[in-house]
Amino acid sequence: MSRRAALRRGPAGCRRPPLAAFGLAALIGLGGCTDSKERPASDAARNAAPVSPVAQAQRNAARLAYAHDLTIGLPADRVGAHFTAARDRCLTGTAPGCVLVSASLEEGSRPSGRPQAQIQVRLPHAAVDAYVAFLTAPLPGEQPGDVVVRRQATRADDLTRAIEDGERRLAQRTAYRERLDALATKPETRVEDLIRIAQELAQVQSQIEEGEAQQRGLQQRVDTETVAVAFRADQARSGPLAPVQEVWDQAGATLGASAGAALRFAIVSLPWLPLVALGTLILRGLWRLRRRRRGGLRRPLRQERP
Repeated sequence: MSRRAALRRGPAGCRRPPLAAFGLAALIGLGGCTDSKERPASDAARNAAPVSPVAQAQRNAARLAYAHDLTIGLPADRVGAHFTAARDRCLTGTAPGCVLVSASLEEGSRPSGRPQAQIQVRLPHAAVDAYVAFLTAPLPGEQPGDVVVRRQATRADDLTRAIEDGERRLAQRTAYRERLDALATKPETRVEDLIRIAQELAQVQSQIEEGEAQQRGLQQRVDTETVAVAFRADQARSGPLAPVQEVWDQAGATLGASAGAALRFAIVSLPWLPLVALGTLILRGLWRLRRRRRGGLRRPLRQERP
C-alpha cells in the first residue's frame, strides 16, 4: 500500500467521513443562523441586484389594511330590521365578496331598555362604498331622518414591513429546503445522515407552511377591508306612556341598584358604629354633668327666698 493510500484511509485503516456529512452539518448550521443573518444578506442582495421600475414601485407601495367603524342611530323598533337587512345582504351574496365575521342582536330586555345590534363584515375594496351606503340609507317605509350616522371612523394598519419580512423568511427557508433535498439525493449520503436530513426537512417544511399561512392572513387584510357597524336606538319607547313603560322595564334594575347601595352603606358604616356609640355616651355624660351643675347653683337661691 502506498503512502498516499495510507494517508487517505487514515489511522487504524478507517475511511475518511463522506463529504455528505460535512455538507449536512454546514447546512444545519446555516439553517440555525438564518434568522440572525437574513437582514444583512437581504440588504446586500437588494443593493447589488438591479430592480425594474415596476418592481420598485410595487416595493415602495405601502400595504395598508383598512378598517371602518360606524355607529347608526335608529328608532327602537327599527334596530332589528336594519340588523337583519345588513346581515342578509352579506349572507345572500348581494354584496359581492362579502364575508360575515360576527353579528349580534340584543332586544329591549337590557337594563337600559334600548335594543342594540352589532355586525362586522369583510369586503373587497370595490364593494365597501356600496355596502356603507346601504347601511346608512332608510329601508322601505322609513323616513330619511330615521337613520342618523352618529359616528364614523376609518383607520389603516401598515403591514408593509411585516409582509416583506415574511416573504424574505419564506424565500430563505425554501432555498434551505432545496439544498437539503439535493443533499439527500447524493449517492454517498449515509443512512444516519439521511435520517437527520429527513428530520430537518420536516422541521423546515412545518416552518414554511406556518409562514405561508401568516402571509395569507396578512395579504387578506390588505386585499379586503373590514366594516364594523353598531346600531343604537335613539329612544327606548315612543308614545304618551313611553316614560311609564321605560321606568317599568327598568324597575328590576332600579330595585337591585337601590338594594345594593343600601347594603354597601350598611357595610361601610359597620366599622364606625362603635365610635358613634362611644361618642354618643360621652356627649350624654357631658350633658348630664352640665344639668347637675346648673341644678346645684339654683337650689341655694331658692332656699334664701322668704
